[in-house]
Amino acid sequence: MSDIDLNKIGTILKNRRSEKNMSIRDLAARSEIAASTISQIETGKTSPNLLTLQALCNALDLPVFSLFLDEDISNVRLVRHNEQQTFIRNISNGKALVESLITQGRNEMWGAIIDIPSNSDSGTYAHHGGEELVFILEGCISFELENYNTYVLEKYDCLYYPNYIGHRWTNTSDIDAKMLIISTSPYKF
Repeated sequence: MSDIDLNKIGTILKNRRSEKNMSIRDLAARSEIAASTISQIETGKTSPNLLTLQALCNALDLPVFSLFLDEDISNVRLVRHNEQQTFIRNISNGKALVESLITQGRNEMWGAIIDIPSNSDSGTYAHHGGEELVFILEGCISFELENYNTYVLEKYDCLYYPNYIGHRWTNTSDIDAKMLIISTSPYKF
């Protein structure tokens, strides 16, 4: 767990107070927090408790959680269509299952679009950590969750499952299918 950045919290509160054209005394009156305490918080010299932060944020029309958001722009990823990394995951019945990554870099989750040829499958059950969500973009896929159910997913259907449950899919139709997959498991290819 990362340390709480008191200077960052103080700066956010001070900037919001300035945006609202409020003095420290104005904020003290609205929040019922002493002006000296507000000054120490804004300069990062004291660690406020949650009730103090809530009172200040209420007086500033600011959500408390915004004080703790990581606004590091390096966490934002844009991957243009022509930048997607495409590869063949495996071959099923002589047909390539093409996967295109739609996320890149170090992320908490990854996404991909998988083109699934007619009469093909993903192979044996996969088991791994994390969670997945699949969304059918085209066609129809039979999605099996080991020791649970088999789900027939059609266009725009969505299925979520924890990855410790074995999972596999089959396209038994004569029409190609396409699905979007979002996963929190470590990505390997």
